[in-house]
Amino acid sequence: MSDPDRRGGLFINDIHGSIGCDNCHGGINEVLSKADAHAGLVRDPSIMAEETCGRCHAGIASTFESSLHRNFTGYETLFEARAGIQFEDHPEIQEEFEAECGTCHTTCGQCHVSRPNSVKGGLVQGHRFMPTPNQSEQCTACHGSRVGEEYTGSRDGYNADVHYIQAIMNCMDCHTGQEMHGNGTEYETRYHSDDMPRCEDCHAGQGTSNNYHSQHWGELSCQVCHSQDYKSCNKCHVGGTGIREPSYISFKIGKNPIPEQRDYEYVALRHIPIATDTYAPWGIENLENYEALPSWKYASPHNIQRWTARTDTTGGQGCATACHTTPNTVDGFFLREVDMNEFDTLEEKEANRPYIVPDGPPPW
Repeated sequence: MSDPDRRGGLFINDIHGSIGCDNCHGGINEVLSKADAHAGLVRDPSIMAEETCGRCHAGIASTFESSLHRNFTGYETLFEARAGIQFEDHPEIQEEFEAECGTCHTTCGQCHVSRPNSVKGGLVQGHRFMPTPNQSEQCTACHGSRVGEEYTGSRDGYNADVHYIQAIMNCMDCHTGQEMHGNGTEYETRYHSDDMPRCEDCHAGQGTSNNYHSQHWGELSCQVCHSQDYKSCNKCHVGGTGIREPSYISFKIGKNPIPEQRDYEYVALRHIPIATDTYAPWGIENLENYEALPSWKYASPHNIQRWTARTDTTGGQGCATACHTTPNTVDGFFLREVDMNEFDTLEEKEANRPYIVPDGPPPW
């Protein structure tokens, strides 16, 4: 059990301790009754970042309001594209969306003081304000079931990402405060962000380091060769129903669905659980423009290894043996026409068909 005196001491000795509790949380100072002292108390004052945190951190607080960790723009963009509606014309749908899909987004305090509300909250080190978030208590508390398991190798069948074990890197080594806080631009999706890291930021000099890089650099995303298999999901529904089928481990390579944001020709794809009737409990029986976006979407798995099923050159074989001759089946590495038979609806087949590759080995 934590020591309350120690927890209080962490705050009092912190620079924020000199500000005084009521300056952020409200309440009534210098009264003896607990009920009176807590009148009007604000549990998470950083939900109003500019009015509280912004008194000292004005620049960060102002840009954070438009950051991807604070707002819902990325989800809104994709929802509106598939649903064929605008939130401004359907406030009742936006209310449902924010109540159910918007709960994952966070505040300053939920990264620097407590665990996020979406994982039941709770102070991490008493009231101490941590300059750098705690990877397990904050980053993977939210991003744990997919990214966290991939990166740390905590799921059966995964090896930990090479950056986690050999390089001893945490999330913040790649995802900087500038990316998390935003720069004032409200991006359509996370891949539009100018501050989002790319493998080439650190590995730019690897383009000619071996024959495989020389041949594929810039044409394939790094994950095509260096990701292990990763999690995909099917059929999620709002209204408390959630995922209707178990997640599964897979690996698919297909044509790049976001060439404007990432200029590779072929990329790793992850299946997401969006279905034509995902939002039926909100009165949207079928997404009008479902086929506007794929359900096999651009993926950046956090499970990098030098040697994977695609880069296996044991026994003197080359990548052409391991990758290029993968079968034309649903078990093969490439997203192909046969994979379209796995979909229940014509809409999902049409949504993904532009990203399949022809049968047979490359080059196509």
